[in-house]
Amino acid sequence: MFAKIRSLAQQSAVYGIGTILTRAISFLLLPYYTHLMPPAELGIYSLFMVLVSITHPLYVHGTDIALLKYGAPAKDPEERRHALGLALTHAFFVGAVLSALLALFGGTVAKVVYSGAGPREYTLVLFSTGFMLTDTLGYHIFTFLRIQRKPLLFSMLKLSNVLVNIGLNIYLVGYLKQGVTGAFAAFFYTSALTFAVLLMIVLKDIRLNWHWSEVKQWLRFGLPNLPAMLFVVAVEFSDRKWIESLMSVADAGLYSAGYRIGMLMNMMAQAFRFAWQPFFLQHAEDEDAKPLFARVLTYYIAFAGWVWLGCALLLGPLLRFNFFGAGSIIHPDYWAGLQIFPIVMFAHIFNGIYANLMVGIYLKEKTKIIPMVVGVAAVVNIVGNGLLIPIYGYMASAWLTVASYGIMAVLMFLYIAPRYPLPYEWDRIIRIALTIGAFYGVAVSITGGLGPDVGQGLAIPIRIGIVAAVPIVWYHYILADDEKQALRRRFGKDSQ
Repeated sequence: MFAKIRSLAQQSAVYGIGTILTRAISFLLLPYYTHLMPPAELGIYSLFMVLVSITHPLYVHGTDIALLKYGAPAKDPEERRHALGLALTHAFFVGAVLSALLALFGGTVAKVVYSGAGPREYTLVLFSTGFMLTDTLGYHIFTFLRIQRKPLLFSMLKLSNVLVNIGLNIYLVGYLKQGVTGAFAAFFYTSALTFAVLLMIVLKDIRLNWHWSEVKQWLRFGLPNLPAMLFVVAVEFSDRKWIESLMSVADAGLYSAGYRIGMLMNMMAQAFRFAWQPFFLQHAEDEDAKPLFARVLTYYIAFAGWVWLGCALLLGPLLRFNFFGAGSIIHPDYWAGLQIFPIVMFAHIFNGIYANLMVGIYLKEKTKIIPMVVGVAAVVNIVGNGLLIPIYGYMASAWLTVASYGIMAVLMFLYIAPRYPLPYEWDRIIRIALTIGAFYGVAVSITGGLGPDVGQGLAIPIRIGIVAAVPIVWYHYILADDEKQALRRRFGKDSQ
């Protein structure tokens, strides 16, 4: 079991590098944007990213998970190539139609996204359509690399993507001062270049084809994921439009800045998901499959909880720290939005738990339940934002994100547990959660809260010490004997 989990962890780490690097574009560019764009401008940027997030699932419409479902278990390499060709052919025709429609009605679409839209915003729509088409085609090739179990190549290409995007942002946004237009142009140019490189890499593996009988089978499996993807977008992004409508576009920019930092946990959940899906499909028939899958959830919650604790206690002061008089990482105009990032990170721990529970859904082919589960969470989020933002401001949006992902995890567990029962280690999971909560409470009470002055004196060293103490406590009071022995064999005297 430990060898398999170690393999999953290694692949999660490698995929994590690629995933984190891709998602890190938003995180790495955030300080840059905060020093070049006022909150209102960043608010417009975030609103058009909502457009991308809403329409991109229409381009994919579940064919990504269908490619995994029918490509990953295939033993014959030719079957995998056939599956890739089917995915690319179908994605190109569907994507071309969608891009043409969005371009044709781009002015109206821009007005819906932002009430003050003009010619510049229409250009943002055009860049978005080009980005979504090339990104979808590239996404299928990245999925093929996952099926081929080539995490190193996957991550190297993701790294190249990040470097090109950052370079283009420096040139277009920083040097040419093109603002939001430059940011969206950088996304499109990077996506097109990445797709071209991916195409050259897998060109010999592509077998372009399209057969309605196969497409129908793929859509029957994957299409139920489309409303689920749209509902997830509603959970993730509808709050920006609510905040812009009920507060201001500048508040949407502040909230977006804090939310982006909180997406660090989403990066980790995505890295886990990328490695987890092929992993459980390949090990589903193993004798120890169910205990293995249950143990993975325990380890995920432990690691995610520890990362959350470290970020919640240390990241805020770091982002506000004035480095040798050169200024802070995040411009002071955006500091008000930083209060939401620990809440958003907490929400995405539930996102990872939800991903773990999908094992039964995939193996039992119960994907039709997904849109219903996510739909409930989306309704709670959308209605809740409309009711609570006028009372509590954008803090309500942050906590509603926690509620939404929590609802998704709970409902999915209640549905799949009787149909694919797993021996989850609830006792240890509860003790892990209580440990994280207790250490967080101690750290905040000793070091005087979470305000901007927390970096003074011994507060930061104390917090670092508390974060470092968690694995030590877990080793003595959480780990089982076989886990301690495995660690000693790997890192201790037994490894000599």
